[in-house]
Amino acid sequence: MLKVSVGEAKNRLPYFLHLVEEKNEEIQITRHGKPVAFINGKDAMQKLERKQKYLDGLNAWRNKYEDCLLSNSEVDAFFEREKEDDFTIRHPEDFS
Repeated sequence: MLKVSVGEAKNRLPYFLHLVEEKNEEIQITRHGKPVAFINGKDAMQKLERKQKYLDGLNAWRNKYEDCLLSNSEVDAFFEREKEDDFTIRHPEDFS
């Protein structure tokens, strides 16, 4: 990950966008040495969107089956395999 100051990002934004688009570089923009923003490519954004979709599905599943006698760690273990594939959620209804 490349770290640049706000001033440098302002002055060289087209160059940094090129790095993100062509080389999948991640850029961290800092102010006084502290991170304030990130620039990521399309692939990184799609990965974040899939992860958010997975987490939303997991929370929906937990809410729907909150009366089950499974602990949070048991539910996490059940979904861990799904998370590693493509963040596809499988509900019990899918198997009937």
